[in-house]
Parts: sequence; C-alpha cells; structure tokens
Amino acid sequence: MISIIQFILFCRINYAPLVQNANSYIQLNNDFSTEQKLTLTQFVDEFLLFIIKQHDVQSDEALQVQMDLFLQMQFHDLSDELMNDFRMIFEQATIRLLFHQKHPKTEQIFLFVSNRMHLFLSQYYCNRKKPSEEPPQDVQALQSFSELLIHSSGPDELPWLIEQIKNLFHFKRCVFYEYIPWSNEFRGLFGENLKTVQSIKGRRSSTLPFFNSSNPIYLKHPQKYIDEWMIQDFKLSSMIFIPVRHSDQLFGWLELDQIGIEFPYNKQQLDTLRVVGERLALMLNRKPASQQSNQDKGLNDKEQTILYIISDGKSNKEIAEILFLSEFTVRDYVQKLLAKLDATNRTHLVKMAYQKGYLS
Repeated sequence: MISIIQFILFCRINYAPLVQNANSYIQLNNDFSTEQKLTLTQFVDEFLLFIIKQHDVQSDEALQVQMDLFLQMQFHDLSDELMNDFRMIFEQATIRLLFHQKHPKTEQIFLFVSNRMHLFLSQYYCNRKKPSEEPPQDVQALQSFSELLIHSSGPDELPWLIEQIKNLFHFKRCVFYEYIPWSNEFRGLFGENLKTVQSIKGRRSSTLPFFNSSNPIYLKHPQKYIDEWMIQDFKLSSMIFIPVRHSDQLFGWLELDQIGIEFPYNKQQLDTLRVVGERLALMLNRKPASQQSNQDKGLNDKEQTILYIISDGKSNKEIAEILFLSEFTVRDYVQKLLAKLDATNRTHLVKMAYQKGYLS
C-alpha cells in the first residue's frame, strides 16, 4: 500500500499524461454530450491541480480534510452523474498510465486510487444539502470490499471473497465461473452447493450475451438464455452476470441472484458491480501467495493465524467460525500448512511448527 505522500508525488510527476488519458477517454465516449465533455475535462484538471498542490499533507485524515474543502468549493457545480463519471474516468486514466509505464507498483497504486475515489464519493454524498442522506448502500459496500482486497493474501482467498461479495451486496447467492481461454470454455468453480456448481460446464457462445459482454448484464427473465433444468434446480429468477476482467485478460464471471426471487436493478448499481469485477480481477492477477518465492518457506498472516488455532485443538469447522471463512477455505489452508511444514497430520504439523519456530 502506497502512502499519501507517494500518491501526491505520483500525481505531480504524471499530471500531464493523466490529464491526457482522461481527456482521451472523455472525447471518445459518445455517451457524453459536448457540455458534459467540457465539464468533465475541467473537473479532472481542477482535481489534479488541487492534489498536486498539497505540499504539507502527510496523513489520511489531513487529505480527507483537504478533499472536503475541495468539494465545498466545487459543490454548486456537482451532480451524482458527474461524480460517478469522474470516478470511472480517473480510474481508467490511472490504470492506462500504469500499464503504459509498466510501473512496478501498479497494483498498490491502483488499489489506493480506487479506494481514495470511493472515499471521495462518500464525502460528496455526506456533503449534500440533505444532511440526513447517506452514501448509497452499494458505494459503502464497494468501499468495504476494496478494504478486504487490500488486506487479502491473493487468489488463494477467492472462495472467501466470493462469500463476502454475496454478503456485502445483499444477495443470497454468488457463484464464480472460471474462463478457460485455450478451449474457450467456462466451468463453475466456487459457490454454494459446490458439487452442483462444479458440474456446470459449457462453451462460451455468442448466444449467451452475459459471457461476451464487457459490462455487467442484468437478466430479469433468464429463461431465454438458460436451460430449464438449471432454472428449476438452481431456483433461478432475476440474475446479474459480472465479467471479472483485468486489462485484456478475462478470468471469468460472477453470477449474483436472490435464489428464486425477482429483483430490480439500475445502471448505477450495475456500474458499481462492474468495479467489483475489475478489482477482483486485479487481485486474481497477483501471483498466488503459495507460489511467491519469498514465501516458499514462510507463512503468510492467515496461515500463521490458522496454525495457532490448530495448536489449540480446534477443528476446521471451529476455525471457519472463528475466522469467518468457509470450511472449504480452511481445509485448503490446512493442506498448504501440511505441505509447507512437511507434516503428515495435524499433530505432526503442530510438532513441526514448534521445531521450526512458528509456534513458541
């Protein structure tokens, strides 16, 4: 995670290309009117100029105070639409620059920027004329999800993160379908009723729009696209498909629904879920913790925690309840611990942990 000072310095050094990238994105977007393009261009420039002038800001709290001041100065010209468009444009401009530069801290900078954009958006909603009005629920959920990603150890925690998406955005089911590019196929990987989910396989086809769209798709009535047996077995009604894509790499799709209950959804909410897919893809682009060379012989924080709980004689089910993980995820961690410490069972694992100094 980069610091506030590093973020300001990044904006200061890259002011010109950031403005250029943002302007390019604005001008090429046909959904914006001429007036909107002018307003967005000016707002992006004013925002960056304000950021790069923050010479004495060194803490998160201090930056929030300054951002609040900026919002107050701009407030009469702001709207919900402008703020949401600005967030999208600034994130796109940043990620485009980072990829062009092949920046060594691409992930840390982008996650920081994304996190900061949603704090900024939350401040805007809090500053609206109606003091009692709170930020939209999905914006708050996205903020919480971003914080989980920042502290995540990587792709190894995908099953747990899928469960968090379901809970944070108040759905009753979340399923992850993996994309297999070399065969152009998809298959169910994680979700409730795992055995049934993993039995779902198919070929990516132009007849299935949700597997070909770069944006989330809401299906109010999915019967036209999904086999009747799946609708019956899974109790499907309204559903949302979210592409999990990082740059040009497609990792798969998230499917969200309310298990048989029809529900409405609007564009702003879908835009928020699009960001969820993008950030999840950015996390999946990391090298798994279990494959990182600097951790070949060490343990990450989550593994160390689970090891301590195992030494207390807790079962996988008890560990899952303590850490708010699925038993499936805990089982995977235990298997990795056994492999890392060359242990044959849990008793042997604890013994080896004491010998190697992981427990004392």
